[in-house]
Amino acid sequence: MNQSSQKSRIAIFGMGTLDAGNLGVPVMIDLFGRLSSDFDIVFYSFLPIDTSLVPESIIVRQPVSWHMPWRVKYLLVGLRCAWDHLLNPFSLLFAVSVYPSALCATFLGKLFRRPSIVQLIATEGGTSSGADFGNLTVPWLEKITRSVCKRADFVVTVADYQKAIAEKNLDTRKEMIILPLRINTKMFPYRERSLSFPVQFIQIAFYSALKDQDTMFAAFAKIAQKIACNLTVIGEGFNVPKVQQMMIDLKISDKVTFTGYIKNQELQIYLNNAHILLHTARFETGCAVIQEAMASGVAVCGTKVGILFDIGEQYAVIVPPGDVDQLAEKILQLVRDPQAYHRIKSNAYAWITQFDAEWSYKNYLSFFEAILSGTRKD
Repeated sequence: MNQSSQKSRIAIFGMGTLDAGNLGVPVMIDLFGRLSSDFDIVFYSFLPIDTSLVPESIIVRQPVSWHMPWRVKYLLVGLRCAWDHLLNPFSLLFAVSVYPSALCATFLGKLFRRPSIVQLIATEGGTSSGADFGNLTVPWLEKITRSVCKRADFVVTVADYQKAIAEKNLDTRKEMIILPLRINTKMFPYRERSLSFPVQFIQIAFYSALKDQDTMFAAFAKIAQKIACNLTVIGEGFNVPKVQQMMIDLKISDKVTFTGYIKNQELQIYLNNAHILLHTARFETGCAVIQEAMASGVAVCGTKVGILFDIGEQYAVIVPPGDVDQLAEKILQLVRDPQAYHRIKSNAYAWITQFDAEWSYKNYLSFFEAILSGTRKD
């Protein structure tokens, strides 16, 4: 028996999650790329992906190309997993998000008599203001979400903040496990910098009510009245009349640059030229862009949600969501205090280099090994 066949087998379910192209989640690709040295991993993608962009050590199954309803394609992906299990049994099943991933994983887990794990990675368990965004706002999806979280052997969140909200909203009577996802800091090398004028702000996110860039633009406009500064906005969805009119009304059209979508591996160029990352979301979990800024030596100014809620003001300028005046005031204070600026970004860099992708990998490895050894029970 060779070494590979002695490894436990894990089935991963997701919506293109491990594709290093536009569909993938970089922190998940890094995590399961590392875990593939410890386990034989088969990734069941419910979206068609470019298999050449998945780590070579991971086997990929994906939907057939035939023209048919997507629910039928999802079913066929699940049946392929069942067939693979009959040929070479899986030890556990891990689903990224709820539908269709966790729906399939929890059903097959019961069928195979294998532990199933559901990872809530975004707004599956609701948001801080109740259920304004995410799964719980859609009746059929809310029903599936509650069902699979009760049926799963383990439910994982990626932030303390997210866990507290999900446990309250889902009422599963099951303690959720926090397993943060972290970036590979080697992909975002640190560059020492000092504040200079014009101050270069950066924001990285698609335009949405959940990310609340309206608050960011309003705060930036107040800052721009006091100091010389520019803002680079990276992400999709900003080419709409509302945003264009906002630039005119706030009188910042000449100070804001929109780049559109940028590949993850190209972000370092923009981060190298930035002093401060703005992130004014109303809800977050682990937020990779905040971690990337910290690793690069960019100070973070944002709202008290997700990772910033978890780590606190020692590492960033943090204000309540939607508070335009306080955000602008605190940023101006930071700009006028070079020592505070240096302290915040240095603290953040020390933190993210301690709790990085390798740290995250070790946590997931210990978690999986405890389940497989029987020492971790649901």
